[in-house]
Amino acid sequence: MGNDRDTIGRRFYVVAHTHWDREWYRPLEHFRLELGRVVDGVLDALEQDPRFSSFTLDGQAVVLEDYLEVRPQNEHRLRALLAAGRLEVGPSYVLPDEFLVGGEPLVRNLLIGRSVCERFGAAPSPVGYLPDSFGHPLQLPQLLAGFGIETFVFMRGLGDQFDQLGAVFAWQSPDGSEVLAFQQLAAYS
Repeated sequence: MGNDRDTIGRRFYVVAHTHWDREWYRPLEHFRLELGRVVDGVLDALEQDPRFSSFTLDGQAVVLEDYLEVRPQNEHRLRALLAAGRLEVGPSYVLPDEFLVGGEPLVRNLLIGRSVCERFGAAPSPVGYLPDSFGHPLQLPQLLAGFGIETFVFMRGLGDQFDQLGAVFAWQSPDGSEVLAFQQLAAYS
């Protein structure tokens, strides 16, 4: 355990969030039902406790559509919390495996994500959140900056550069575009 003096004068932020796999080791339909239970709990907590100021629903807007497939009766609750800025979503439509697609699909993914957020009355998250990709193209800061995204949060994909870069660093594309990158150190939390 660290010395208390190590934390004096420092501010710590806790960001309540989820990482959501739409389909992984079970079919989409199973995960949608589980998403319904998770989001129900989040909506209840946000509505019942004003001290619980916000929750980030992953970096993908498709969770809104998936949730409403199983809980259409809660659309008004979802929209109210999105409009109040207490529920954050996007900026992507889905969380892509960045090495399986080219640059154009990554751009389209952000465009569709923005459109879905706007359709639900929400501003897309200003944070590029791609925790589960096993690597990131050098042009990702350029792509994110082109959408006005200045911060990037990830878990995987740094490789052996952690000792050199640390958990927080300025990541620059070959064109000079830059984002502030944060690596999640303890998995998704």
